[in-house]
Amino acid sequence: MSSSRHNRATVVARLRPTVGALWWRVLILTPAALSIWCLNRSGTYRALIFDGSWTTRFYVVAWVVLTPYLGWIVMATGRLTFSLIKHDAARRIDEFFVGASTLIVTGLALGALSILYPQLVLGMMLAILAWDTRSFRRPKRVTVNYPLLLVSLVGLAALGMVFLDRAAMPDVVLTDVQQLYAPYLAEVARNHSIWLAADNPIFSDFEIGHGNGLHLLMATFLPPQVTQIVSFLYFVGIGAVILELARMLAPLQTLGSQWDRAALPIALGIAILGLTLVPGLHIMEFGKYHLQTAAFCVYALLIVSRYSKGGDGLGAGISGLALAVTYPLYAAFVFLISGLGVLTKLLQRDRSGFVTSVALGLGAAVGCTLTFGVNYFYLGIPATNPYSIFRQVVSTDRFSHFGSLDILDYFVLSQSIGVSDFSVRAGLIFASLQMKAIFGAAALLAMISFVVAFLDSRLFPGRSSASAAEPSRIAPGLLVLVAYMACVWFLDATLQIPSLMRLSIHINALIPIATIAIAFSGLIMARRLVPAWFSGRAAPYIAVLAVFMVCVSAVHTVLWSRFVDDGTMLFVRGRPLHQMPRVDVDWRRCDELQQLTGSDRILALNGYRAMVPCYFSSLLTRGKIIHTYESDVARDFKRIALGTADTAEATLRSLGVKLFYVQKGNCDFWLNGFSDLFQKDELAKRFAVYRETSDYWILTWRNGDEPLGAEAETGIAALRTRSKEIYQEAYGVEPFEVVKHHLPPDGKHGDINALAQLSKCR
Repeated sequence: MSSSRHNRATVVARLRPTVGALWWRVLILTPAALSIWCLNRSGTYRALIFDGSWTTRFYVVAWVVLTPYLGWIVMATGRLTFSLIKHDAARRIDEFFVGASTLIVTGLALGALSILYPQLVLGMMLAILAWDTRSFRRPKRVTVNYPLLLVSLVGLAALGMVFLDRAAMPDVVLTDVQQLYAPYLAEVARNHSIWLAADNPIFSDFEIGHGNGLHLLMATFLPPQVTQIVSFLYFVGIGAVILELARMLAPLQTLGSQWDRAALPIALGIAILGLTLVPGLHIMEFGKYHLQTAAFCVYALLIVSRYSKGGDGLGAGISGLALAVTYPLYAAFVFLISGLGVLTKLLQRDRSGFVTSVALGLGAAVGCTLTFGVNYFYLGIPATNPYSIFRQVVSTDRFSHFGSLDILDYFVLSQSIGVSDFSVRAGLIFASLQMKAIFGAAALLAMISFVVAFLDSRLFPGRSSASAAEPSRIAPGLLVLVAYMACVWFLDATLQIPSLMRLSIHINALIPIATIAIAFSGLIMARRLVPAWFSGRAAPYIAVLAVFMVCVSAVHTVLWSRFVDDGTMLFVRGRPLHQMPRVDVDWRRCDELQQLTGSDRILALNGYRAMVPCYFSSLLTRGKIIHTYESDVARDFKRIALGTADTAEATLRSLGVKLFYVQKGNCDFWLNGFSDLFQKDELAKRFAVYRETSDYWILTWRNGDEPLGAEAETGIAALRTRSKEIYQEAYGVEPFEVVKHHLPPDGKHGDINALAQLSKCR
């Protein structure tokens, strides 16, 4: 008996440490589990749009709680990756980006294997977090740095405003997010795969989204709006990179021991300014993948600018690979950075840095080859942008399973008519003006600093034992930074491609670094000439105070103003999204169409931009509103829009399409709306009114002698005719007719601003 009791006591004693270790881990992860449950409750998205109230408040709190856990997953993955290759202790910034890169590649691999199941993904992430908790240590005692604390409070306020305004509040304003980004993530979660469903071939979404493995992993167990949270993590990551660049390119502590405590607060202030500069990163579209690309670009700058350690090639190679597989065209930025790094490292005779720079470029090259290859063998085209290049190698048979080349031809024609010709001269002028402004600001800052330093040395003399920074260690990184900015500005002004210019906003975050670094170089040279000028004790505090005041002003003027204009606090307090100040689309219409027509699909003939909230909307049954160029109907564009009325009707009937939407007072007809099937003479012969309201008609196939009605017939025909007139006025030709009849463009140019008349039919 005593032996049995002894055995039980032994077992209990052995289990107690295990249970204790598991208990505190479960306790740590419980808030995350509750947040995931809250975010995935049925009807949450509908309630956010139409009802608000406590649903919105719980939604915001859930993201506030969960976001640090998502950041922890990324960091823990980075630490695990470094540990697997027996790498030395890595910097935190490297852990973040290598972790993100690893998850991007992992998510892509699991999606390609069609095993993106939430159970698998969550299990994998729990295992990573459990592994990471083994290295938890009691935090070291921290010495209070009041200047740093003061600037940190401004930074936290800035991050808080950006998080609530751009990440936590679902994006219901920007049209692309609703029809190109969230739908694909929802499809991946539904199909557990990156590959497209035959009944919903959203090929453009596939091309843009299938390589974003981190987003794919998160979307398996969270709603598609998680893309905005991931973008916020990258936003913070960019701030961390700016901080590292500022400390590296402007090591203020080398000016004297009194600058030790001021150097980090000033570097943090530069990071805050980089994030809040106008136009800055906060205006980038968090629902898209632009911030991910921007983050990897600035991280690549950090990689090639700093002195490399022996194992930095891993972070460089995997980061280049990750960026290229997310969207290969933007790897051009990485090739530019890699080339600049190779050049500077050769000049420095830095062999390790040269290898790192080459690894960055090679990783991007491998990623491009992989992605273009997958796209070609699956879609039949390496990429749809720039279409004029890849159109030459397209496989028509393969692409016909997903979409219509005729539609892409139409897009290229209609868009290229309004695009300005390339101008190298304009690019050179713009880049030189921007660089002139930076050097001018740096010179002014250096002069002010000289005066302050001189007065400080006279009023508050002290002793300085600092050694000046080595110019040879600062100049290469500054050269890479300035050359990259100049090249991107040159490309923006030369090519004038809107999507490229939107992404290039990230270089504005580098302006404060470049300005401070150039000014610092001037300070170093002045200190060599007149070291006595830098012997004062008050200058560091004056510098911190100046940076603090500028940061407060920037945060208030830029972030707070947008925060108020967007009505973010109204959302946090429970106002429904469709009532937010900047929302100008009719979300109620989507809901109304669902209630009126049940499961029947609807083909919209006009009102393309007005219908954007309804395409692929989670408020509606899947595929309810047929997308103009990404759907099973779009695959038959040649027979529907370019064919005869009889061919179009037969094709639509075979696809089960029997409802057609026409918005009153809207001339925004698009593609299928120009089909011969919807000419005035065909309308009365083939269609009847299914439902009419003060805002729209819903047509259906005519059965028997049901009349369409003269008013509907005349009204629809008039809208369609006016639409053609507006396109003629805007382009000088009718793009649809050019594609339909294979006409060569006649070189005419109209007034592109006339397109503004489409929505109101003026």
